[in-house]
Amino acid sequence: MVKNIAVFGATGFPGLPVVSALMAADFHVSVLSNDVDKDRELLPPGVTLVEGNWMYHRDLKRFLSQQDAVYCSLQVDMHEQPEDFHAETDGLREIINAAQECGIRRIALMSSVLQYNQVENENLWWVFNVKKDAVNYVRNCNIPHTIFYPSTFMENLQTTYRHGKTIRLHGTSNYPIYFISVKDYAAMVVRSFQILATEDREYFLQGGDCYNMQEAAALFIKHYAGEKLKLKVLPQFLVKLYSMFDSAWKFRAGLADALNNNTEMFIADDTWAELGKPEITLTEFARNA
Repeated sequence: MVKNIAVFGATGFPGLPVVSALMAADFHVSVLSNDVDKDRELLPPGVTLVEGNWMYHRDLKRFLSQQDAVYCSLQVDMHEQPEDFHAETDGLREIINAAQECGIRRIALMSSVLQYNQVENENLWWVFNVKKDAVNYVRNCNIPHTIFYPSTFMENLQTTYRHGKTIRLHGTSNYPIYFISVKDYAAMVVRSFQILATEDREYFLQGGDCYNMQEAAALFIKHYAGEKLKLKVLPQFLVKLYSMFDSAWKFRAGLADALNNNTEMFIADDTWAELGKPEITLTEFARNA
């Protein structure tokens, strides 16, 4: 079993909950940081912070020379353009190159079930191409690898879609989604590091709760223990109209189109058998949010 794990994307979502879960399971977690003071405030006590910039090969190699494994939680920012530098691919390539030189024993990547379910020529959102390239880089790196394809996180209802006292959805969701909590996701990531040796694995991480976005939002509002919330659904044509004038809205339009038309089938039986069954329901999550 590996012991020392380097985490990239540690201070964001869902990287931070994974870091906390790894620490609780007695893994030694290290983060390469170009702002140690800032990251120390964000990360849990005990995380080793190594000063450096992961854009520089020499810093990456120095950092990874002390590690057994790598976990990457890298995502496309909503302000990025197709021609920009993408941490999820361009940065990942640099991590892989350094990992190969340093003898890293396992590399793990968080992808998305949305990317996996993409049907060629049906949704041409460029972000899917970035994610697909990232998966292929890891598959072909000749390092034992783990790739995670999580479904939609319950926490997105509280973060991405909540604006003040309103849960604001973009367009109408046509199909059910197997929501999973980030706490359950993190526990599965931890379990994978505990049980895997040299084999490659790809896991589909889905919860037991299956709702479309409107149903999930309504359930969250019903059981939310805090202030009273309301649901607002912004028509997709308005989202696309806004996207003509703002890059962030353009990203939201692509994500909404992909999410609302995703025909997600339940394919997590093998994952549950190996990594454990998710425990948190959407109702329970709402009551404790």
